Amino acid sequence: MAQTFEIGYARDCRTGNFIVTKIDYAFPANSKYRRQQICVLPGAFFRALPSIDRRSVANVIEITANQAHELGFIVRVETEVAAHEVCA
Repeated sequence: MAQTFEIGYARDCRTGNFIVTKIDYAFPANSKYRRQQICVLPGAFFRALPSIDRRSVANVIEITANQAHELGFIVRVETEVAAHEVCA
Protein backbone atom coordinates (compact mmCIF):
# COMPACT_ATOMS: atom_id res chain seq x y z
CA MET A 1 0.00 0.00 0.00
CA ALA A 2 1.37 3.41 -0.96
CA GLN A 3 2.17 5.86 1.79
CA THR A 4 -0.21 8.83 1.80
CA PHE A 5 -0.06 12.28 3.36
CA GLU A 6 -2.82 14.70 4.15
CA ILE A 7 -2.26 18.24 2.93
CA GLY A 8 -4.21 21.45 3.11
CA TYR A 9 -3.89 24.04 0.38
CA ALA A 10 -5.12 27.56 -0.21
CA ARG A 11 -4.62 29.86 -3.18
CA ASP A 12 -3.13 33.26 -2.39
CA CYS A 13 -5.47 35.75 -4.06
CA ARG A 14 -2.70 38.35 -4.45
CA THR A 15 -0.05 36.19 -6.15
CA GLY A 16 -2.09 33.22 -7.41
CA ASN A 17 0.38 30.78 -5.83
CA PHE A 18 -0.70 27.92 -3.57
CA ILE A 19 0.27 27.77 0.10
CA VAL A 20 0.44 24.04 0.85
CA THR A 21 0.74 22.59 4.37
CA LYS A 22 1.55 18.97 5.20
CA ILE A 23 -0.77 18.00 8.04
CA ASP A 24 0.82 15.88 10.76
CA TYR A 25 -1.47 14.87 13.60
CA ALA A 26 1.54 13.83 15.71
CA PHE A 27 2.06 17.54 16.39
CA PRO A 28 -0.92 19.35 17.93
CA ALA A 29 -1.77 22.85 16.68
CA ASN A 30 -0.18 24.49 19.75
CA SER A 31 3.03 22.44 19.45
CA LYS A 32 6.41 24.18 19.34
CA TYR A 33 7.23 22.13 16.23
CA ARG A 34 6.42 23.65 12.86
CA ARG A 35 4.61 21.88 10.08
CA GLN A 36 6.09 21.77 6.59
CA GLN A 37 4.54 24.59 4.62
CA ILE A 38 5.56 25.52 1.08
CA CYS A 39 4.59 27.98 -1.63
CA VAL A 40 3.93 26.30 -4.98
CA LEU A 41 3.42 27.89 -8.38
CA PRO A 42 0.06 26.99 -9.99
CA GLY A 43 1.67 25.15 -12.93
CA ALA A 44 3.71 22.91 -10.64
CA PHE A 45 0.72 22.37 -8.34
CA PHE A 46 -1.59 21.17 -11.11
CA ARG A 47 1.19 19.12 -12.75
CA ALA A 48 1.75 17.19 -9.50
CA LEU A 49 -1.99 16.94 -8.73
CA PRO A 50 -3.83 16.69 -12.07
CA SER A 51 -7.11 15.52 -10.50
CA ILE A 52 -7.62 18.84 -8.67
CA ASP A 53 -10.21 21.16 -10.20
CA ARG A 54 -8.44 24.28 -11.47
CA ARG A 55 -11.20 26.47 -9.98
CA SER A 56 -10.51 25.08 -6.48
CA VAL A 57 -9.31 27.75 -4.04
CA ALA A 58 -8.78 25.71 -0.86
CA ASN A 59 -9.23 22.13 0.35
CA VAL A 60 -7.77 19.27 2.39
CA ILE A 61 -6.79 16.17 0.40
CA GLU A 62 -4.68 13.00 0.62
CA ILE A 63 -1.72 12.60 -1.72
CA THR A 64 0.91 9.93 -2.28
CA ALA A 65 4.55 10.26 -1.23
CA ASN A 66 5.58 10.74 -4.88
CA GLN A 67 3.11 13.59 -5.31
CA ALA A 68 4.35 15.19 -2.08
CA HIS A 69 7.92 14.93 -3.37
CA GLU A 70 6.92 16.48 -6.71
CA LEU A 71 5.33 19.41 -4.86
CA GLY A 72 8.55 20.01 -2.94
CA PHE A 73 7.95 18.46 0.49
CA ILE A 74 10.76 16.66 2.26
CA VAL A 75 9.48 13.09 2.43
CA ARG A 76 10.94 9.63 2.27
CA VAL A 77 10.05 8.14 -1.11
CA GLU A 78 10.21 4.38 -1.50
CA THR A 79 11.94 3.50 -4.76
CA GLU A 80 12.19 0.11 -6.37
CA VAL A 81 15.70 -0.79 -7.38
CA ALA A 82 16.13 -3.49 -9.99
CA ALA A 83 19.27 -5.58 -9.92
CA HIS A 84 21.15 -5.78 -13.20
CA GLU A 85 23.41 -8.64 -14.24
CA VAL A 86 26.93 -7.64 -15.07
CA CYS A 87 28.34 -9.54 -18.02
CA ALA A 88 32.06 -10.13 -17.58
